[in-house]
Amino acid sequence: MSRLLIDTHHHILPPHYVAEVGAHPIGSQGVSGRVPDWSLDGALALMDEAGISTAVTSISAPGLGGLTGAAATSLARWCNEFAATMIRERPTRFGMFSCLPMDDLDAALAEAAYTDDILQADGICLMSHYDGAYLGERRFHPLYEELDRRCAVVFVHPTTPVHPVLVAGLSASMLEFPFDTTRTIASLVFGGVLRSYPNIRWIFSHAGGAMPYLSGRLETVSKVNPGLREHIPDGLPQALRSVYFDCALSANPVHFAALRALVDDSQILFGTDYPFGPKRQMMETVGDLASLNLPSEAVTAIESANALRLFPRLERRLRA
Repeated sequence: MSRLLIDTHHHILPPHYVAEVGAHPIGSQGVSGRVPDWSLDGALALMDEAGISTAVTSISAPGLGGLTGAAATSLARWCNEFAATMIRERPTRFGMFSCLPMDDLDAALAEAAYTDDILQADGICLMSHYDGAYLGERRFHPLYEELDRRCAVVFVHPTTPVHPVLVAGLSASMLEFPFDTTRTIASLVFGGVLRSYPNIRWIFSHAGGAMPYLSGRLETVSKVNPGLREHIPDGLPQALRSVYFDCALSANPVHFAALRALVDDSQILFGTDYPFGPKRQMMETVGDLASLNLPSEAVTAIESANALRLFPRLERRLRA
């Protein structure tokens, strides 16, 4: 295969999804306060301009929003069928993380099985919390048991916390999103999920939020609580070495210095967070990564090799 650039943090905003969830719940979390413009043709044009060969799509925050019951289950299925159609029509341009109706765990389990077995999804997207329940809580363990059995890939995207602290007019996505990613990683680690379900491959958005910076602090202070240490017998850095982080909105020297001190280059994925962000976000992310002057082996790993290893279905489509 020729040089590939695989965007693993790439959102879709189909009009039906926006209408069902509502423009305000989607747009209010972002910097502009509005729902970004999105179309399939527009996404492809920007991918071509930036040299992005393939995008693994997902539904961004707030996921299914306030929908529950049959409405949430129906919209999750519609979104997953929409993404699967994109793959069928353009098998080398797109992959997908499926959306689950997490208000009903039985429905979430059924949708996870359907999207894996029938739609051949590349993984699942979860929000950082659901109604204030972070991902390490025991209520989610039945789902993790099934995802562990399937050796699933789980992409975790932040959403606004139940009680956000907004300062100086900054949107939730500017500060609370990376902090919420940090909270849910801590929840998964110290809730014992990473250790109990080792076959799940986790991807965390935006270089893991503040976790690369705070991991040393958490490692040190957790030593005074034996109950916390039972979940990280080899230490927090070792517990995090096998998870993945994307570089969306994080391809800068400060982020990368902390991230590469925490994990090997084999655990870092390229991502843009399109269409949430500046208009030329895809192009800028490509340029920002190049400006870091990483070793060529690291660049190849981040741009595509890590994703090809993580997503065998996508790898087979590209090789075909």
